[in-house]
Amino acid sequence: MKKSYVIGGVIVILAMVMAMYSFKSTLTAYVTVQEAKASKRPVQVAGIVAKGTARYDLKSNDLVFTLREDGGDEMKVEYDGPVPGNFDDVNKIVVIGKYEPEKQVFAAREVLVKCPTKYEGRVKGE
Repeated sequence: MKKSYVIGGVIVILAMVMAMYSFKSTLTAYVTVQEAKASKRPVQVAGIVAKGTARYDLKSNDLVFTLREDGGDEMKVEYDGPVPGNFDDVNKIVVIGKYEPEKQVFAAREVLVKCPTKYEGRVKGE
């Protein structure tokens, strides 16, 4: 067997291993509030914004609110960025980030809003 074939095979295998590792490290799993608090990795948590808890500081560009999941568990979320569109009208929200136990806050790097129900009528043909 030629030496170049062996070297080429090793390079291809290394490239595949690196691609799989980088793909796996970008995945963030959906978890509950309790699992998010225990996790040391970035995760996704879905829920609703508890009424009256959202505050946005225009000067520092910080959004702070309490996320409540279906089970009733809550956690404080801090997001350094602009308020997402339709934030006040959403039924469901997903935050992606990591829980910081020393501050007892979920530091979100992304806030995703689900479409409000006012758009559902169009889909159903109403």
